[in-house]
Amino acid sequence: MDADLTPVEVVGLGIRSEEDAAEFYGTIAKMIKNDLVKAKFESLAREEVGHKQVLSALYKRMTGESAPPKIPGSPNTAEGGGIPVGVDNIEGLLELAISREHSANMFYRDAAKKAKDNNGKRTLEYLAGIEHGHEVMLKEELKAYLNDKDWYSNNPDIQLVGP
Repeated sequence: MDADLTPVEVVGLGIRSEEDAAEFYGTIAKMIKNDLVKAKFESLAREEVGHKQVLSALYKRMTGESAPPKIPGSPNTAEGGGIPVGVDNIEGLLELAISREHSANMFYRDAAKKAKDNNGKRTLEYLAGIEHGHEVMLKEELKAYLNDKDWYSNNPDIQLVGP
């Protein structure tokens, strides 16, 4: 995380990050043929939208304003940016998703350490824990995929771990 960002800008960056993450998982969901796995990624996209709502409420409590700030320059988002170019296979997308969730976890943990108020600190720590949970779940998804790529791509008869 950029050390020069104000607490308000950190929350604004988090809002943008969660938007990126929701779009990322929605894109992955469209690429997956297995209906159960597709539903899992659609669920992740919805969770990220929920995270955006949590951060938007925090931003409004901090500033009284509804719209998040425009952050100068182009700092990286917690989730690593928008949709990747050139990653079009499930294994690569899962690896990227794991990396992004790890980055988001670290971003929110670092932001929580710098938070000026307890409510913001608790919210950021909570989000860090959720992102860590996503990382763990996605690692299990990657293991399942590597164990049986055909099932993962085609057979909707068995539910994998997660939501």
